[in-house]
Amino acid sequence: MKKLLFLFAIAAFLGACEKDDPPAEFQADPSADAGNMLIVNSSNKQLVLYKEGVPIKKIPNSSSDYLVNISTQEGQAEEFSLYDWEDVKGDINNPLPDDVFKKWRVALSTSTVVSERVTWHVSASTEYSNMATIYFNYYAGTDYSVDVFLNGRTGAKLMTLSPGQQYRKIGLDYGNHTLAYRYWYSDQGNADGEEEIGWVESHTINGEENDIWLVLNESRSDVTMIVPHNDAQVGEQFLYGNLEVENRTGEPVVIHANSQLIENIIYFPDGNAKNLSTIDHAGKETYVIPIVPASEEVENQEGEEQAPQSVSINLMAKNLSGETVKEETLEITVGETVKWLLE
Repeated sequence: MKKLLFLFAIAAFLGACEKDDPPAEFQADPSADAGNMLIVNSSNKQLVLYKEGVPIKKIPNSSSDYLVNISTQEGQAEEFSLYDWEDVKGDINNPLPDDVFKKWRVALSTSTVVSERVTWHVSASTEYSNMATIYFNYYAGTDYSVDVFLNGRTGAKLMTLSPGQQYRKIGLDYGNHTLAYRYWYSDQGNADGEEEIGWVESHTINGEENDIWLVLNESRSDVTMIVPHNDAQVGEQFLYGNLEVENRTGEPVVIHANSQLIENIIYFPDGNAKNLSTIDHAGKETYVIPIVPASEEVENQEGEEQAPQSVSINLMAKNLSGETVKEETLEITVGETVKWLLE
């Protein structure tokens, strides 16, 4: 009898040992006082931030600004990923790659200065996990600041830019977006501390008014945007030049610009540039080229800084067998059309 009771006791003990541990509880890490990455979590999820596969922060389910100060080497791109807490709470140190919610490869600054900080906007969308990097530039020559909004006035506010700020980095989901710009200046006499000047939600390309499109995908994952000055202050600004390519060869050609398909760098108002790089024989195509800013602003005759008015593009036409038909570097100037003849 005693032996039987002993065996029951052992069995009960082993059964207790086999019970699952209680699920881990989520305890968000506090936002840092200063940081080199700002996360805006609009996913409605509790998230875990990983750097190169190592968990570094638990991020609360809140769209309030969340600052992280991450150790890094200046100029070195690293992969950051976000996982839903529900998918990793069982083993936070070994997340499954297929469960990744968002991932962004980006170089951080070693500084925590606001102008050098990157901002990661995390949406609830599950269509894509990869993020694109957008570099926003707002040139000097105005007294107005500008707020950048995604998909209209009521969309997410991406950032505020002061005159002269350049290469502010934002991480956004792949997709077709539009931008809206709200201009304002500081006014301590106003209850809000600022006075709104106006909005810009479209621009004129080749005489036609279009939305300000921002199309992001695997081919356009690294994009530079120039935010214009308010048109009520400086009038219409041309930020684009045209390249007209005519193919007089006997076969189709594929146009490359700066070592990539030209469709990856052009402006296209309908949001679809697929296969625009290919021109049939006896065909002609006009490409609208954004004038991407140089690494430094230029000075006009009065010594004032202004946006560059042209950009050099290395063009290469190849046949469908990959053989080079013609290669040339052309200067594309704001508001003008440059013609490139292939024969």
